[in-house]
Amino acid sequence: MSVKYKTLVENLMELIREQVKKNINKLPTEQDLCRRYNVSRQTVRCALSLLEKDGIIEKRKGSGSYITGRSKDPSLNTAAILISSDDAYIYPALLEDMRHALSDEHFNAKIYVTDNCFYTERAILSDLLKTSPLPKGLIVEGIKNILPNPNLDLYRRLQKKGVVILFLNNEYPELSDCISVKDADSDGSLLLTEQLIKYGHTSIAGIFKIDDKQGINRFRGFMDCMRLHDLSVLDSRIGWFDTTSLHRARNNHDTAFLRDKIKYTLPGCSAVICHNNEIAYWLLKELETAGITSPDDIVIAAFDRTYLTTLENSLSFTLSHPHHEKGTQAVTMLLNKIKGLPQTSVEIPWELHKHSI
Repeated sequence: MSVKYKTLVENLMELIREQVKKNINKLPTEQDLCRRYNVSRQTVRCALSLLEKDGIIEKRKGSGSYITGRSKDPSLNTAAILISSDDAYIYPALLEDMRHALSDEHFNAKIYVTDNCFYTERAILSDLLKTSPLPKGLIVEGIKNILPNPNLDLYRRLQKKGVVILFLNNEYPELSDCISVKDADSDGSLLLTEQLIKYGHTSIAGIFKIDDKQGINRFRGFMDCMRLHDLSVLDSRIGWFDTTSLHRARNNHDTAFLRDKIKYTLPGCSAVICHNNEIAYWLLKELETAGITSPDDIVIAAFDRTYLTTLENSLSFTLSHPHHEKGTQAVTMLLNKIKGLPQTSVEIPWELHKHSI
């Protein structure tokens, strides 16, 4: 029986790989495996027991055997996370959530920081392709995805090698076969704008990020709401910033781009919607320097609630997600895909918080 037993384990490992590719998480019944491989039930049970001991499958009483997505060697159970930063804004908490969620499923996390830079992203992906073994999955925060991505060739090579890819926040349209976890940005912006209008604001400005779809979608929701209320928006009341401007603010406290917004975008407006809480933070500092206070002189609404909301009394409305939701959801979906469970992309709705008005 020993030869049959070893051969069956090898056959089942190949079957597991085939099942995962077909988005099938459950192995055939013991009876089906006996017929398929022409072996006794005892041989099947021995082979399944070894796979269970190695963590490759889990047996559920009365239900059957299910693929875990793990390997026998714990060092092979790795997911790589490509993120634009690991020490600013929302990222420390987000990364901690993903590390915990991976650890709970006996996976390790390897963090790579892209600085939202195509060149850095390419270097990371090239190095990953040279590693052995490859990570089982990638969680990727897309880079400036309003632009064509020059690294698609490397992503496709990783896919061909069986690496599962999930995009966080910003996906690449050319890789539409990958799953994603995103914010419901258009709906969130519409929600913020609706609240400002409810409180009597009709002259509203917006400051949005121009080189990723989050910014474009937040702009779209704002404009949709203004149009629904038959409120016009001058082009000058929309302020744009890009990744370079944000890096200068984070690294050098250079917020000259926001001084221009105060000079050219905000005059005549009673409220402004900020792309996120980080931009609101820097804007409040520039407003203070200019002798303008919030909410007395201008009401500020922003996406996200983070440690930067130490100035929360100066913000009138913010949007957030339930604690731990995005990171945990991303890991759950990635691991489910690795296990062979079918997954579809999701958008996480925003929750509104009212502060001062």
